[in-house]
Amino acid sequence: RNIFKVKKHNAEKCKMEREEKFFRETFMYDKEINVISTATAECSVPSKRRVDLPVTAGEQLDVIDVTEGNAVICRNSEGRYGYVLVEHLNFR
Repeated sequence: RNIFKVKKHNAEKCKMEREEKFFRETFMYDKEINVISTATAECSVPSKRRVDLPVTAGEQLDVIDVTEGNAVICRNSEGRYGYVLVEHLNFR
């Protein structure tokens, strides 16, 4: 029974590593990934571009980096990364 838990854990870890690799290549991000803040999505927003992170209302996000303009780079609970507009986030 424990074999299935280990396989599931390894699959999740592999997916997270794949998402991080995709993020680093797409965003040309070579800094260490540190969570500088957490935020909650105030509304659901679909992604319009591949680099945007689709969010659902109430979703918890890790803020990884601040960019120029009104967007931040976030990571969701599935390990996906992308830009989210600050106006869609609640930092309380």
